[in-house]
Amino acid sequence: MQRPRPLLLIVDDVSQNLQVLGNALREEEYDISAAISGKQALSIAAETHPDLILLDIMMPEMDGFETCRRLNEDPSTRDIPVIFLTAKTAPEDIVRGFELGAVDYVTKPFNRQELLARVAIHLELKRSREQLQKTISDKDRFFSIIAHDLRGPLGSFMSISDYVAENIEELAVEDIKPLFQEMQHTGKGVYALLENLLEWSRIQLGTIQYDPDIVDLSMLAERTHTLLRAQAEQKEITLRTDVEPMQVICDRNMISTVLRNLVSNAIKYTPRGGRISLTAMTRAAENRVYVSVQDSGVGMDEDRIDTLFDISQTKSTPGTEKEKGSGLGLILCRELVSLHGQSLTADSKKGEGSTFTFTLELAESSQQ
Repeated sequence: MQRPRPLLLIVDDVSQNLQVLGNALREEEYDISAAISGKQALSIAAETHPDLILLDIMMPEMDGFETCRRLNEDPSTRDIPVIFLTAKTAPEDIVRGFELGAVDYVTKPFNRQELLARVAIHLELKRSREQLQKTISDKDRFFSIIAHDLRGPLGSFMSISDYVAENIEELAVEDIKPLFQEMQHTGKGVYALLENLLEWSRIQLGTIQYDPDIVDLSMLAERTHTLLRAQAEQKEITLRTDVEPMQVICDRNMISTVLRNLVSNAIKYTPRGGRISLTAMTRAAENRVYVSVQDSGVGMDEDRIDTLFDISQTKSTPGTEKEKGSGLGLILCRELVSLHGQSLTADSKKGEGSTFTFTLELAESSQQ
């Protein structure tokens, strides 16, 4: 989870320097950590992973050059930008600092505005680099989902269609019917996956438009129930909807997608004979409604919950009857809910089921 404020580690063996630097940086609302030696700096950096390190060069026992070299050799700290802050101004010292992995060099006595500007620039460069790395990772995962989760169903679809085409004259109607039912089931799964992939890609490209309106939430819930009732009945799952007529402010298509994905996901991971409920509870004092999808399914442990909404970590987990799942549906749900300025949370216990809850703003007519 991203820190609310950047954490800076200052390394200097002179306590007065630490105090002056710390005061200047705290005024810019940075969190500060301090070390009085290179050895201590290595330990703190490995433990806290600061966003940037301001490093003095002239220190006893382990100087700044050696400290920087060790930081750069450690995989857990090598991506932390290091700015040398020192009185050593010889060109060979500056070159050596850059060769060891420093990103900048500020001389003592430092100019306060110059130092703050350089710190801000390198923090922004670090954020941009991390965002770029995440974008690349997400893109790779996106194409992995396409390759893996489309290839299998389409391969099965083609195998069945080839078999029917080659043996159509010998097959009886009772033989063909289950084959076509399997093709229909596979086709619906591929279509749902493609819808999620296209919707998620639109969000990443910034081309999706949030179009809020006053909507009757009970109508969206009932439509979701009607759409997925047959899917639930096939697994002998009781699907209950308990949403009273109420007006909310939302993008109708987005929230329909959220409800469809949450209920479909619950069906996938609920064993035969289980229960699923779609409910909504108003909190007029908070001007919002809490919408929940609760199931009696397989549930999850905390480690699994922590990766649910991260496309770079999400896993393709088969349902209780080997249904395919990419994990993209839940990620899409959170992003669509976030576009409403609201949140989606997961509460689950392995073997006992899961509850997914998101909030929406109540329209004025529902608050009266």
